[in-house]
Amino acid sequence: MAEQQPEVKIKFVKKKGGHAAAHGGAWKVAYADLVTALMAFFLLMWLLASASSNTKAGIAGSFQDPNFFNTEKGKAIMEAYKMEKSGILPGGRGMKDGTGDGGGPEGIVIEEDTGEQERKVMEETAQTIDKAFREDKLLQAFSNQISFEFTAEGLRIQIQDRAAQVLFDSGSATLKPYTLAILKEIAQELGKLPNHILIGGHTDSVQYPNQAYTNWELSADRANSARRVLESSGLRPGQVQRVTGYAATQPLEDKDPKDPQNRRISIVVLSSATEKAETERQKVMPPKKK
Repeated sequence: MAEQQPEVKIKFVKKKGGHAAAHGGAWKVAYADLVTALMAFFLLMWLLASASSNTKAGIAGSFQDPNFFNTEKGKAIMEAYKMEKSGILPGGRGMKDGTGDGGGPEGIVIEEDTGEQERKVMEETAQTIDKAFREDKLLQAFSNQISFEFTAEGLRIQIQDRAAQVLFDSGSATLKPYTLAILKEIAQELGKLPNHILIGGHTDSVQYPNQAYTNWELSADRANSARRVLESSGLRPGQVQRVTGYAATQPLEDKDPKDPQNRRISIVVLSSATEKAETERQKVMPPKKK
């Protein structure tokens, strides 16, 4: 009987090689990283383009100083940003707590908190301006010509004439040199706020001798002179919403209409609630159907 031979198994092994072996799928990973980086870059550009001036100022300050948001200016920017009703993206909610849609209790709490924060920021701004006039040797002489008060519209700042220190040349809209210094100091602080500004010119009731140029024209021209200085000294483009000449129609309380102190410039920092109400009031109502 023949001897049984052991079974021999042959195994074929294929070796990978060629062009595909040299590269594999590594290019796909690199391409995915490139696309991700591009998406992040364009998203960053879009966010910066949509950001408010306060947001951009905060970003710039944080790059220059790591402790920027602990400084007085940084805190003011953060407070102003918190007051904004929308976030950095259109339709966003901003830096507000709560998940309500504005129609429930959460929405009411948010609106109340916004008003309180806004008033607090305005009060701090008024205190900063007042402090500058009390501590600066050049401005100390005019500290009693400036008043701050809160009205239904917002923060009102008034700069009044004094017998020895008038704001303008007599009968004209030419500002005195010290009036320029006063307005520049105010503009530097108001320009940090997101709120719009109203500027008003006021005169006393003494009739202007020129019949063709009355207190109406004079008050309007003086308000515009103040606007030009404020805008060139710190107010943001578009921050001034309205300039009005009131002539002698709004004398100071408890003052005779002829009192020289009625000659003044008023600057009103509008609250968000006032602006919202004004926007609603100016909406064109659709005609009633017959």
